[in-house]
Amino acid sequence: MRSVTGLALLLAAPVAAAQQPASPARGLTGVYDPQNPFARIIRGEAPASMVYEDATVLVLMPLTMAKPGHVIVIPRRLGARTLLDLTPAELTACMIAVQKAGRAQMAALGATGFQVRQNNGSDAAQAVFHPHFHVIPFVGPDKVLRPDAEHNTRAELDAMAARLRAAWPKD
Repeated sequence: MRSVTGLALLLAAPVAAAQQPASPARGLTGVYDPQNPFARIIRGEAPASMVYEDATVLVLMPLTMAKPGHVIVIPRRLGARTLLDLTPAELTACMIAVQKAGRAQMAALGATGFQVRQNNGSDAAQAVFHPHFHVIPFVGPDKVLRPDAEHNTRAELDAMAARLRAAWPKD
């Protein structure tokens, strides 16, 4: 039988752990992981359903779309972990791509709205430590997002990427 003191220590352990600061690798500062999924896509080591790319940014389909037509905008430069690491020029290029993604979603999908999500640090739900912007289209009043567990097939992602590419603004 455990003593009351031992039980109190077991119950207190998660609280003490929760009060510890985030690991530097998971916070706003830390070492860039060159094996993160976006770095692998940028280097051509992992597949991606590409919507748009230029010298500064890539726009691609996430494996799990929160809504049909959801895209991710990422800067090409390796080494940046959060928005704070981007140069003004990189941030500008990302925002221009975000705006064009919203326009492509309107033209290709009839989007009546879109949401932009950008998380920095694990405490803000950043899971991949390479800056990225989610552009999620909405059609009509439906605000329900798909569960993250629902992965799309590569064929579905490629088909949606083709629809958005065809509607991508020229300027």
